[in-house]
Amino acid sequence: MKKIYTLIVGLILATLLVACGDTPDVENRIQLSYADWGDQDMNQKLIDAFEEAYPHIDVQLRTDIGGSGAEFTGNLQLAATVGILPDVFATDNVPTIVVSELALDVAEYWDKDEDAELVYPYIADTAVYNGKRYAIPSFQFLKGIMINLTIFEKANLTTVEGKYRIDEDGYPVKDWTYSEFIEIVKAIKSPTFTDPQNTVIALDTWYGSPDFQQVWPTMNNADVMYDTFDGEKFNYTSDEWIFAMQEKVKLQMLTDGTLQNFTQEQYDTYPHLGGYLISTGYGAMDIEGSWQFNVIKTAKDNGVFDLGFWPYPQGSEGLYPPVILDYQAVSSQTKNPEEAYLLAKWMTYGRQGWAARLDVLEERRAAEEADGVIPSYLDRFPIADYPEIWERVEEMVDGIEGVSYIFQHIEKAKPDLDKWLPGYKDFWTWATDVENNAYSWQALVTQGPSAVPQFAVEWNTKANELYNQKKNELGNPNSGS
Repeated sequence: MKKIYTLIVGLILATLLVACGDTPDVENRIQLSYADWGDQDMNQKLIDAFEEAYPHIDVQLRTDIGGSGAEFTGNLQLAATVGILPDVFATDNVPTIVVSELALDVAEYWDKDEDAELVYPYIADTAVYNGKRYAIPSFQFLKGIMINLTIFEKANLTTVEGKYRIDEDGYPVKDWTYSEFIEIVKAIKSPTFTDPQNTVIALDTWYGSPDFQQVWPTMNNADVMYDTFDGEKFNYTSDEWIFAMQEKVKLQMLTDGTLQNFTQEQYDTYPHLGGYLISTGYGAMDIEGSWQFNVIKTAKDNGVFDLGFWPYPQGSEGLYPPVILDYQAVSSQTKNPEEAYLLAKWMTYGRQGWAARLDVLEERRAAEEADGVIPSYLDRFPIADYPEIWERVEEMVDGIEGVSYIFQHIEKAKPDLDKWLPGYKDFWTWATDVENNAYSWQALVTQGPSAVPQFAVEWNTKANELYNQKKNELGNPNSGS
């Protein structure tokens, strides 16, 4: 309670300071405010560029909304109760701000915007409920396979007919399939735990377990989205989902160095098995997001081993790169909705905003190069087809082997559901509830791959039940256009 009281007092004081700062020469100017939990120095530079492009608009960068992710969204809700919600803000969960009536429907601005027409289609269809667009996708983070190139070079793997293909450098081919991926996982591990110098753990995983059932089905059907969602329902009882989940469970049961999954006794006896294995040099591969590109830079800085970022293994229909989206919204309390949308666009998907962002990043990289260090990599990417922007973007990941192949397929990127699909967050709360759910993920691992078809029925029922329940709370929305 003390924390909430302190926050509200702080928000009120921030508002009073802004009001006291008003002067006659700005009375006829449009006043906006902006808040997210990211790089505030970057935010201020982007705002400065925005104000230069739109000299009739002043923007205050709000840093009084504390926290990140869910905490930040909770603090937005508190700010709204005292009428001081920022005009534009980031959120970790769109349904939460819709139910709380924090977000404005901006469909009228999006629908007539030329830049929005260039947003990649699978991404453009997100966060739309019954024709209402309550949030704007901002960036896409790539999901792929971080690879220890040094481990692969030492392993001297060669193509094995019917199992996997290896290129001339000793790396997996970039158009590898998920069946090849599984075979390489088996082949690359070296579970010599008593000899740290020769220990190779094949695969680090996505938040503790592989994400196969969420991604593999998307590679076999253009109409299937992340985690088998088709725009109306989940399809966990499909053969593709069941197969992917069975393969996931098979790996999750192993403690032989295939995954970073060991008994407590193993961790106690061999401490090098702990930690973030792709960064310590023991992990050969890691299902990872591009926000960890700093790990690749650190490895290059240290010079002990080299890391690349391979495209996610593909299926029968080729590569549909899985991506993770962030979102921003225009406040339902804003007095200047059209101008607020211009600001939101600038800070997210807009062409001019991206050009301004790259100007700042290029200046930073030049300073790093002048200091004799490897420049930092860009870790988030445009969601629209801007050729001149992408050309500059590619320069900012130069040196990361594998990324350019992903960019070649980026127009087919299929986004995750976490931040925008009603009920999805609630479903995963249910699926990981060991104490109250007989069909939890842990229960499935305990029972093994043969239990997957039964669990598929239960998970499918629950996922669709929660989706329908939560979408109705948004006013019977229909996700997608």
